[in-house]
Amino acid sequence: QAELLEAALQVFARYGYRKASMDQVARAAGLSRQGLYLHFPSKDALLFEVVFLESAAAAAAVGAACAAAPDGVAALEAVIRAYVGYYAPRLDSYRLVTMHVQQADLGAADPALLARIRPLNEPLFGLAATRLHAGRPRGRRADPLAARRLAFAAHLAAHGLLAMKALVERFHDPLRYRDDELIDELCQTFRARAT
Repeated sequence: QAELLEAALQVFARYGYRKASMDQVARAAGLSRQGLYLHFPSKDALLFEVVFLESAAAAAAVGAACAAAPDGVAALEAVIRAYVGYYAPRLDSYRLVTMHVQQADLGAADPALLARIRPLNEPLFGLAATRLHAGRPRGRRADPLAARRLAFAAHLAAHGLLAMKALVERFHDPLRYRDDELIDELCQTFRARAT
């Protein structure tokens, strides 16, 4: 099934969700259309699995970087560096995960889907929040939700950089600044806020 999901990712990334067909996915995966429908009952169901797989891989990369960071502030920076580092060379995947998924009917209120997605928040920003809060000086009362908001804001900043990068590169008009310069600026801003 991994090859099937990779084929679907390539087709969705190339054609976009709306224009991609189950026939194209089946051909790319070396299956018949009926064979594809044995695995996934609809294009929306297939898209959900592709997006979930990509999102879980990004979350694993961020979680590993946060766990390896020497302290909470470094874990906060790792949220930005690892997320951008995962998706910057895979902008088509980023577009699929963040933009094309909005075109599908994934049953956003479906508790079963939400139950699979929500745990990804922990490695994406929750671990950094926990480490940041735990690293506060003793006796300094701090709201643990403040650390979580800051870590979530770092995650949103990484999204903002990737969204802009995906947009301008789609029009072959790259950003004036290198990724590492922008990442460093974001990290400096969050480091200052966290200390």
